[in-house]
Amino acid sequence: MKLFPHRELRSALAHAAAGGQALLVHAWGGPSRYACFDGAAEIGKLFDQNRARLAATAQRLGVRRIKVDRPGQPGQHVDLVGGPLAKAKQEATAS
Repeated sequence: MKLFPHRELRSALAHAAAGGQALLVHAWGGPSRYACFDGAAEIGKLFDQNRARLAATAQRLGVRRIKVDRPGQPGQHVDLVGGPLAKAKQEATAS
């Protein structure tokens, strides 16, 4: 998993398209259609073109309800916040 700051969306998508996992982190602070994201200072998007690996990684990070957004598209991802995001950032920094 490789960490990308919020302004590097294209690089993150290219990394995922090349077979990697890309964690894009950006500031949030706004309302969301999901209550768990309300009030979060930052959120992350974990991009991966391998849907099974994406779901397995999300589960390992502690995501309770795994919702793959944009399935089958170049932007296929799982949104992360809180503990799972912290674990993903730690894992991405270590690799």
